[in-house]
Amino acid sequence: MSADASAYGGPPRPARTVGGPVAAALLTALGVIAAVWPLSAVVEPGNWGAGAATTTGTVVVVGTAVRFLARRAPAWAAIPAVPVLQLLVGSIALTVFTSRQLAGPASDPGWLLPMPEVWRAVDALVSTAVGEIRGGVAPLADSPALAVSIAAVAGLLAVVLDLLLVPLGAPLVAGVLVTVLGALPAVVVHHGVDPVWFIGLAIVILLFLRVRFAPTGSSGPAESAGESVPTPVRSPAEAPPRTRRLPAVAIGASAVVGALVVAPLLPVAASGISAGGGNAVLSATLNLGQDLRRPSPVTALTLITQDGTPPYLRIATLTRFDGSTWKPDRPATVPLSQGFGAVTAPEGVAVHETKTTIRTAGIAGSWLPVPYQATAVRGESGSWNAAADNRTVIAANADAADQNYTIDTKTLVPTIDQIRAAPAAGSDAPAELRALPADMPAIIADDARQVVGDASSDYDKLIALQTWFRAGFQYSLQTPVDDHFDGTNVDAVATFLTVREGYCVHFAGAFALMARTLGMPSRIVVGYLPGRSTDRRSDDGRVVFEVSSDQLHSWPEVYFSGIGWVPFEPTATRGVPTAFAESSGAGSDGDTTPSLGATPAPTSTGNAKDPKNLDVPNAGAAGTTAPGALATAPVTWAILGVIAVLLIPALVRGVQGLRRRAAARRGDAVAAWSELRATLQDLGLPAPPAESPRGRGERLVRERGVDPSAMDALVRAIERSSYAPPGSGSPERGADLRAPLDAIRRDLRRHVSRRDRIAAVLTPRSLLGTRLLAASAT
Repeated sequence: MSADASAYGGPPRPARTVGGPVAAALLTALGVIAAVWPLSAVVEPGNWGAGAATTTGTVVVVGTAVRFLARRAPAWAAIPAVPVLQLLVGSIALTVFTSRQLAGPASDPGWLLPMPEVWRAVDALVSTAVGEIRGGVAPLADSPALAVSIAAVAGLLAVVLDLLLVPLGAPLVAGVLVTVLGALPAVVVHHGVDPVWFIGLAIVILLFLRVRFAPTGSSGPAESAGESVPTPVRSPAEAPPRTRRLPAVAIGASAVVGALVVAPLLPVAASGISAGGGNAVLSATLNLGQDLRRPSPVTALTLITQDGTPPYLRIATLTRFDGSTWKPDRPATVPLSQGFGAVTAPEGVAVHETKTTIRTAGIAGSWLPVPYQATAVRGESGSWNAAADNRTVIAANADAADQNYTIDTKTLVPTIDQIRAAPAAGSDAPAELRALPADMPAIIADDARQVVGDASSDYDKLIALQTWFRAGFQYSLQTPVDDHFDGTNVDAVATFLTVREGYCVHFAGAFALMARTLGMPSRIVVGYLPGRSTDRRSDDGRVVFEVSSDQLHSWPEVYFSGIGWVPFEPTATRGVPTAFAESSGAGSDGDTTPSLGATPAPTSTGNAKDPKNLDVPNAGAAGTTAPGALATAPVTWAILGVIAVLLIPALVRGVQGLRRRAAARRGDAVAAWSELRATLQDLGLPAPPAESPRGRGERLVRERGVDPSAMDALVRAIERSSYAPPGSGSPERGADLRAPLDAIRRDLRRHVSRRDRIAAVLTPRSLLGTRLLAASAT
């Protein structure tokens, strides 16, 4: 009898390492982590991570406990008990987490059970989350709706993965599910695949393939009573594959090695991990400290301007402040080709028009840096949207990397008398633009009143604030870290006003809050300082300006009735302070106004006096984007990486087939018969477990037209290998069984459609697991 014949007369040699309840829990948790990890690229850090961990942890702990307790229970009861209890207890964990997100009474018994009112609240939160995703821009703010939705999806995913890995025995299906869910954020945000995640995914899939699980519970009364149940003798048709250990390990190792090789070629990941190239990922938040502290700044972009003056460049605006963080605005968008709308000025106010051409070099992300106030953009590649409310450019299906584009701008340049005559604390601005948190340290409002004193106009008050910051504070990237106030919450602002050292986010945040305490509408802009001149010239002789990564910046803006949003520069030793001249067209230094200057209110109609056209965040508005071509660089690599992972089953099956056919050439009947059975399964043809070798051979000759002589050779070989009594002599090992095996496989393929032949290669059903195949056969 061959070495593998014991598979028919005794316990089969395990194809993979057998795992228990703890291994199932660990693999399920790893799968959820691999699927949820990429969400950090599109959602800001917050409670959503704790929610996902809560529901996932609950599901895996319940699964482990039930399997331990149901070891001796009948399999028909133990197997369905696991997902049922996982869903029940996971639902309770989700409702408790939801109550905490809504600041409800977590101790209320009603929130400990999935009651109808609880599910109505969850449903409302999920609907809100869908609206935030449709109308938002990544990274999305961590909201209760998103946190609850992610927690629910993570818990449900844990239940599904547990089902696929244990009772269904379908590790490859689980791997495909994790791959698709994990790759989706990278494709949507156009940042490419995170190489660290890619390597981790390959390892998780390797573990999925390496470990198998025995069914939960016992199979009958004898086993449940603790008696030894002998393994029945099985026919060759029931023989499991000889082993999948070597192909699984080899392919999994190849996936890891491939990830290590491909990783340096991947674009920057949305998580901020740089894979070659060193591109900085643009972010619409005030988390600028890490980029500003980079020891070796890199060139972010270069630009030339029509008037020779480099402008401030904006990425996004932030209006909503909850006492902890400034939230990026979510403006409604239209395709960039439709433009931003007209810019008009009040009678007598001058308008400065110019053009700026920008070439990005060391940045990537979902925003194009543009001067304010943009009226048109051309030359960009990919599909972009225009946000008319705040004149920013947001990706539809594109990336800021390697762009070369030109922006037309119009900037209002009022005289000093005109800006003084325009109130900032007027009643035409929505209250949201002046909103302040309830618990705010008194020093913020007290310092504001003390600094502005008896200034006669709103503009003079703001200039007093700007001068106070620039003259009395120091710029420092390290002090906020050392003194533990490196943030934008109200306590950090209070500490900054006391220490009087910080960097742009502290100056901008403090100025915006102090303006609001004076009743003035304010917001913060994230972007870049004006570029530095270089010794390079464009083809027409204009100076080329360079903007580096350490020129990331934030500054405040205040809305003036009739004039619009006016930027200020409070950051000490940085940028150009705002100042208007007696006559229109120049600042106090003769050339500063076009760089910062006054900017009209964002509007699609050009009516700067209409308060409805102010930049108020519109959380419910979805961008009306036109579908466009994906940016080739990052998305192509993301798609290729996903395809590579999805081809792992085909590669596993190919290696497995080569090994079996090589063994068949040496006369191994078990390998040859196993390959025939796998071929039938891959092609979707019946392979009943109870069918004898001779019965199967006769059926295939009769129904599928296979070569009778080839089939007879294979049937005789497997019968000798399986049923030859011990001591009767060695079966024929020298006979080449590969030729008849290949002849049968060719005949089978000829009798199925081309679609079935392709599916047999790309999605081999023989690897899905015996339990799934048995279920599909019925």
